[in-house]
Amino acid sequence: MYGYVVPPSSVTPQELTLFNAFYCGLCIRTGKLMGQRARLTTNFDMTFLNVLLHDLLSQGVEFRATTCLLSPFRKKAVVDENPLLDKIAAVNIILSYYKATDGIIDGEGLKYRVARSSLASAYKKSKEMLPRADEIVSAGYERLRKLEDANAVGIDRVSDAFAGMMQGLAQLLLGENASENSLRLIYNIGKFVYLADALDDIDEDARAKRYNPFLAQFGYKSRISFLKENKEYLEQCFNMTVNRAIECFNGLEFTQSYDLLRGIVYYGLRQKTQQLLSSSKKLKKPIIKADVMQAKRKKHKEKYAIEENK
Repeated sequence: MYGYVVPPSSVTPQELTLFNAFYCGLCIRTGKLMGQRARLTTNFDMTFLNVLLHDLLSQGVEFRATTCLLSPFRKKAVVDENPLLDKIAAVNIILSYYKATDGIIDGEGLKYRVARSSLASAYKKSKEMLPRADEIVSAGYERLRKLEDANAVGIDRVSDAFAGMMQGLAQLLLGENASENSLRLIYNIGKFVYLADALDDIDEDARAKRYNPFLAQFGYKSRISFLKENKEYLEQCFNMTVNRAIECFNGLEFTQSYDLLRGIVYYGLRQKTQQLLSSSKKLKKPIIKADVMQAKRKKHKEKYAIEENK
């Protein structure tokens, strides 16, 4: 996945701590199961799915304090290992491997070849752990490839391939606990991610003459003119997807992480939409506010220590 499903700027410190605990728990567990290089695949979109599935399945969550390579001197709370976390780690590796493969096919250069090569061992382990997940992702990307090769026109038609793939993975992980609302929520989250990624990459795809559903439907001069000329359609497209996700979310019951999940679905998706529709260039990699807060606290402590020593 890509990094478009994140907490809003209004998120509370407690919710950020919880989100980061799920992120770091997934990262650490991925390293133990699949090797340290595989940890680089950890992303915010999969962290949202991690939080959501643990709640929908009422999977008890235990936390532990630990350090890691990026934070060797400061312990932080992380979600401890459990069977569901292992499955989510495997699904994330499989998705990352096929994304790298797709990038290679699109001719996007050395970075995807290096990424796929570094994931070969982790992918093999993940496929052995969840063969059905591999089948779902393989079929989803094959369907996408056929649509792209045909230069398919129709945003809903093309995005359905990726959204349907995510829904299939949700059905696999939720099993008998899956409901229409839970599956449709993840479908629309998947659709949002696909649309966000396509709009974010539109400059690069236009220059490289790669398929992009927005390019296929509207053509292209520049990002600014595209956003201006198609503002009404884009707002409608993204808002309808978010509204459907919210409607499905409202039909579910939560026991563990309601406030965090609600903030992401209600406000995080809309905030990301506004960033996409107003940016004159590709968005930077998102930084969770907690990271900024920690940096500020560190800077403040260092300044205070200097003043104390004067």
